[in-house]
Amino acid sequence: MPNDPLPLPTDYSIIDVSGDPDIPINFGNEHSFSDTSAENFNPSYNSDLRKIGKKYRGKLSLNEEQAAMLDKMSFTENVFNEIDFCKIQIIKQFLRAVEYLYQNCIPVNKSYPTVIDELSEIIVCIRYNYRKDSLNYGYTYQSVQTEILNHILKLCENTVRDVYGIKRKINTDFIYNEPDIFHQYHKKIVSKLEIFLTENQYQILDADYKTNIILNENNTNRWKTKFDLIKADYSNPLAFEREIFRLSEVNIKNPSADAIFFEASKFVAEHDKSCALRLYIHYLEKDLNSPKFDKREFPKSIQKNLFPTEDLLVDFENILNEFIVGRNIKTAVEKVCQLYLPKRKKITIDPEAIRDIQVQHSETAHILGQILNNEEEEETVLKTMETVNERESTVTVIHQVSEFQHTKYSDELHLTDVQKNILDLFEKHSFNILQQDLQDFIKAKGLFMGSTIDSINECCFEILDDILIEEEDEYFIINTNYYKKLLNND
Repeated sequence: MPNDPLPLPTDYSIIDVSGDPDIPINFGNEHSFSDTSAENFNPSYNSDLRKIGKKYRGKLSLNEEQAAMLDKMSFTENVFNEIDFCKIQIIKQFLRAVEYLYQNCIPVNKSYPTVIDELSEIIVCIRYNYRKDSLNYGYTYQSVQTEILNHILKLCENTVRDVYGIKRKINTDFIYNEPDIFHQYHKKIVSKLEIFLTENQYQILDADYKTNIILNENNTNRWKTKFDLIKADYSNPLAFEREIFRLSEVNIKNPSADAIFFEASKFVAEHDKSCALRLYIHYLEKDLNSPKFDKREFPKSIQKNLFPTEDLLVDFENILNEFIVGRNIKTAVEKVCQLYLPKRKKITIDPEAIRDIQVQHSETAHILGQILNNEEEEETVLKTMETVNERESTVTVIHQVSEFQHTKYSDELHLTDVQKNILDLFEKHSFNILQQDLQDFIKAKGLFMGSTIDSINECCFEILDDILIEEEDEYFIINTNYYKKLLNND
């Protein structure tokens, strides 16, 4: 068996896993090295600086276990994870992922403290067929566990890349590709992490200003993701223009920065023409400062919308030509802002024509004065007639109302004016009045409520053969049928 220890110590199949440094043979040469470690070849070399745990222990407040775990691992170095801010976010996401596995993915075999330990044992058995008591088991087990952790680190890096809008992802193929291993690994770790890493993206901090500049410099189309969000949130041209300038600030080192302004000017053309032209001027400025001057033009449909007349197009081209020569962006922006303002026409004053108009005006004023005098006389007569008619109408209406009030109730009742007013009050209040309100009304007339109500009931008793006004809780009420009998039907 290849994994059984052999009796001969000189057998080369035995691997030294003691970790002790090699001891060089002293050949008696005065120039021989007493120590062949890297530190003697390079005094400034410090191997601890390359260990993730030791490098970020203070910055991330790592505990002993976390630092030791990270020290065994290594990044697949690339432009993205060389950015310190990105690397920190990857490490934080990795630590959260491992913590999630420890707490939520329980090993089937309870003898293993974590699912990573369990899976490491499975891989060692399936791939290498080593027994626990074999010489190579311990080293291989640690190596497999490190491979698992490094693979989780890659998954976390791709998650951070996704959050930061980096479409290029690193390869996450697992080194142990045997079907049984792949099935167990995907089942126990990958499937769980896919859900966790997606749901946990909110804990990844947004890239800061400096990081965005570096990311945009290395990923020249990254700005398009943010640009799509700005377009989706469009509300007004000023806010849109402000967001475009913010986007351009973090793309200051992006060789495609001019495309931001060009695409922005195309988009906003249907919303605000002046804003579109201002952004085009800024595009032209970026284009002039680029290695290759393109001077891209608006598509025909947008151009027709922006310049409905040939004069507008000519004026705009003149502004562009002046800007290309003078490079004064402030002046160019001011001119395009005034492009759509109404053009003022020069007015030539003719003194002779003014004198003719003044003469005509005098004649017209005289004629109008005569007409107005006649109209004033007519209006005076009309107002006098209207006043007389109003008085006659008022007298007629008052007379009719008085006559109506006089004849509303039957003459057989012989009601006084106060009694009629009380009945009118009942009618106005839908034939039920609060006792307090009625008392206030009668008291204002200088009468007593009890005797006044009794007098009304007595007047109406002969016709109704019943009491008209009755008490009900806090109200006085009148039966509507009784009330109708009191009215004059003529």
